[in-house]
Amino acid sequence: MGILFIYIRELYNFSRIKIVVNVLLMAVLGLLEGVGVLMIIPLLIVAGIIPGMQVSSGVTSWLNQFFQNIGVVLSLPVVLVLYTGICFGYCLLQRYQSILNFDIQQSFNDLLAVRLFRAVAYADWQFLVSRKKADITHVLISELTRVYAGITNILQLITTALITIIQIVIAFMIAPGLTCLVLAGAVVLFAFLQNFVKESRRMGKEMSDLNRNLFFTLTEYLNGIKEIKSYGVESAQINSFTTTRDKIRQNLGRFNKVRTKTDLLYKVGAAVFISLFFFSAIEIFELKPQEFVVISVISARLWPKLSSIQMGLQNINMMLPAFRATKELETQCLAVRENLPEGGHFSSMELKSTVKFCNVSFCYDAERTNYAVKEANFVLPAGTTTAIVGVSGAGKSTLVDLLIGLLTPQKGCILIDGKPLSENLRPWRNSIGYVSQDAFLFNTSIRENLIWFCPDSPEEDIWGALCLASADSFVNGLPDGLDTIVGDRGVRLSGGERQRIVLARALLRNPSVLILDEATSSLDSENEKRIQQAIENLWGRLTIVVIAHRISTIRNADQIFVLEQGRIVEQGNYHLLIQKKDSRFHALACLSQIPFAEGHPQQHLL
Repeated sequence: MGILFIYIRELYNFSRIKIVVNVLLMAVLGLLEGVGVLMIIPLLIVAGIIPGMQVSSGVTSWLNQFFQNIGVVLSLPVVLVLYTGICFGYCLLQRYQSILNFDIQQSFNDLLAVRLFRAVAYADWQFLVSRKKADITHVLISELTRVYAGITNILQLITTALITIIQIVIAFMIAPGLTCLVLAGAVVLFAFLQNFVKESRRMGKEMSDLNRNLFFTLTEYLNGIKEIKSYGVESAQINSFTTTRDKIRQNLGRFNKVRTKTDLLYKVGAAVFISLFFFSAIEIFELKPQEFVVISVISARLWPKLSSIQMGLQNINMMLPAFRATKELETQCLAVRENLPEGGHFSSMELKSTVKFCNVSFCYDAERTNYAVKEANFVLPAGTTTAIVGVSGAGKSTLVDLLIGLLTPQKGCILIDGKPLSENLRPWRNSIGYVSQDAFLFNTSIRENLIWFCPDSPEEDIWGALCLASADSFVNGLPDGLDTIVGDRGVRLSGGERQRIVLARALLRNPSVLILDEATSSLDSENEKRIQQAIENLWGRLTIVVIAHRISTIRNADQIFVLEQGRIVEQGNYHLLIQKKDSRFHALACLSQIPFAEGHPQQHLL
């Protein structure tokens, strides 16, 4: 019940005033419904429906005294008008309470969704890449939808419970002994059906797991759709999807069977207790006719509400695993939250002097037995171009992630113009332009892709960035120009065109540091030349860091770092390193069959 308590507490803390007003409205609705039931007594009296019925002690005499005190003479029109007025007021309040309920549900669900998304957005990069994207998407969409349904169930449960309590109090005023008998029967039924509540929670956990698998299947299929179609294995993916859907259907079917079985047992049990109720009312408690009618009406309304409470508890327990999943993800994200300010616009910083790595080490595993970067010491002067080379797994991408601030060194520090990177993380990231090998584009227009990170960019700045990236000519040649839709991940553009658009997007930020993470490794020689020309036009204007796969991207670099097993084993310019026959750089060049003479065709470096 701990997670249920947390759920209710968060719901209450979210909007205390609305919750209190909602509860008060429910209490008033319960009173009005109870008064409406009590109005049956004077209605029966004045209508003479049961011959010989007289005003007696108890609730009947109390109602008669009440009407006398307010100067109302009981008559059939008066009673009917009062009854209609009470029903009208009840319906109006019920409508307002339903609107308030909806507002609470939507607002609370929005709060949970935004709060969870914010936690994910500000979570540490290392944590995010260790989680499946499908799992995070599943919690943000599927589980939150189930949590929303749980809000409805909880508010309905509170409403029903309050009205039920008020009706029990009224029934107790009329026939305390008989009411105790009814309550005893309800307690016995509730205790008997508790196993079904536990079963509902178990099936809710299973439903969370199945939905997670379904999201994983869909995400992996869409991410690898080209390869799947190329290999002709669509049927295997369809079978996987169908199997998971069948399990979900079976889970829902079992839950429905549990609910209907609960309903069946509850109704049979209710029938037994109602029979005992009528027998006790007539033979044991000898209720007066008017009291018997009222207690019968209350009992007829009470049992369905008790059944509704039982069903509500099962639905809530079916939902609780979804709420637990959202809380666990949020807690995990908050535990690894980056030290970044939230909110609107933050200014970028200009690299004026140097970036300095001071004995920086980083390891992905907790035991720190295998460092991805080990004791890195180097300086990146502002306005220079630095290339980083090494075999796969040498630590090149990790070094760049440390430079961006996505990873935090476990040893040493990174200084930006003499100040720790951690103190200016947000401005530093705002000053970086990043281009990766996998050119990511959104499925929208070229214009929207370019201004995604700079929404206020004027037209002239957009074309200026395209010109710097050598992309203006091909964009001008498109039928819709900047408004051309690029398709999912830019599928309607060639690889070189996508890469140049991404480069233009990075340049539109007017970065102080441009990072090219194997940006030309998958391009043909013609597109590589275009990208390389664009990069060379930027030399001296920006601080450029290049993770290199081709000799053309590093031949004119101011300095080259050679990484091996996380360590910088060599550094210098191209001509210095290539002339050292025993250098690692020379060995890499030979391994890649790179011709050393100027003007020779340039091949892959790695």
